[in-house]
Amino acid sequence: MTRAWRLVTLLAAVLLAAGCSVTVDGTAQPGPSHVTPRLLTGQTITRVLLGRSALSLIVKQPLEIDSSSPPSFGGPEILQGVSSPADCMGVAVMMEKGVYESSNVKDVALETWRPHATGAEVTRVKQGVVSFPTAADAEALFDRVSQQWQKCEGQTVPLSSGAFGLGIKVHDVQTAASVVAATISMDMGLPGSAGASVPAGRAVGVRGNCLIEVEVDFSKNQDASLQGRGGANTSALDIAQVMRDKVLALS
Repeated sequence: MTRAWRLVTLLAAVLLAAGCSVTVDGTAQPGPSHVTPRLLTGQTITRVLLGRSALSLIVKQPLEIDSSSPPSFGGPEILQGVSSPADCMGVAVMMEKGVYESSNVKDVALETWRPHATGAEVTRVKQGVVSFPTAADAEALFDRVSQQWQKCEGQTVPLSSGAFGLGIKVHDVQTAASVVAATISMDMGLPGSAGASVPAGRAVGVRGNCLIEVEVDFSKNQDASLQGRGGANTSALDIAQVMRDKVLALS
């Protein structure tokens, strides 16, 4: 099954589960309970997060909730990192507090998934949703994030200092009307194969009053293989797009 048809099938299942009907040509139509869009608030935003089957289908391997990092739901306190990060820290680190500090965050949901077995190509998937009082608030923040990510193309974000400082390089930034994606590569700062980069895909999307963040981490030395399939950010982008459609279905 091609990537495009796999996503069509997945979207149909997601939209049906959320209360939409699907026509013969695959175009989703809102059901009777979705006559007017509504803002997503409270625990409802957790329904935007994808489940085991959907995530496993997109990354092509079985996943399970990371027991060491249980699902989180709450307010701005769920956001991670420091209040005033470096300009590109929001690309390198998911759900970075500094990215949201100037916005009126209402609700935050975050989940982390791991592979069933060791040696898997995908080592971690993180998905998060942040809701705002209005759709305009979410759009305004997305516009700032999108512009910042484009400026970060080719930049390396230092995460530690010293002779072998840990850094994350940002590259392959792609933008569209409602989503921005990038590949980040963690450089361990070590000589030889021990310092091989660890690639990950990042994506941020917006729909309604919700901002969506995704990170898909891969094992070492996957760069060449991933480039042949469109880059590390492909899976993150696919997840973000399906989550955006779930927001629409729930609105």
